[in-house]
Amino acid sequence: MKNFKLLLLLVAISIVGCSDDDELPKTQLELEIEQLQTAMTEYKDFDTAKANGYDVDVTGYRTQMGHHFLNATLLDNTFELEKPEVLLYSPDENGGLRFVAAEYGIPITDMNNPPPPPEGFTGSADVWEINTEFNLWTLHVWIELENPDGIFKPRNPILP
Repeated sequence: MKNFKLLLLLVAISIVGCSDDDELPKTQLELEIEQLQTAMTEYKDFDTAKANGYDVDVTGYRTQMGHHFLNATLLDNTFELEKPEVLLYSPDENGGLRFVAAEYGIPITDMNNPPPPPEGFTGSADVWEINTEFNLWTLHVWIELENPDGIFKPRNPILP
């Protein structure tokens, strides 16, 4: 009986000691997403993005995506976590542009024989897609506008 009371006491202490504020260790993917969010903080301001080379709207407004602003100096065969080639903006209620997502683009030189998808974020959640319009491997990352379909999905149903 004494051991049973001790066990109950230990269980009670562990329950009281746990709270919703306790954080589980972050995964490598979560850390990488945070790293990208931090690197993109200054680009919430469209004028800053434009001044830093994201100055070509390569698509105009695309349904469930927004405007795609390319920084052509970053377009190469390398995935750089903090340097996405494209930033996505959607019109806001004040007639300006609101940053919603980052997009990586890796050129494909031979569309008849494309290379394997690039290595991007840790794990297998980042599914790259071939964009035949621009001959690129592409990966969207919805870091500023939650995407109910998933952070790496190309389209976001929240946008009209």
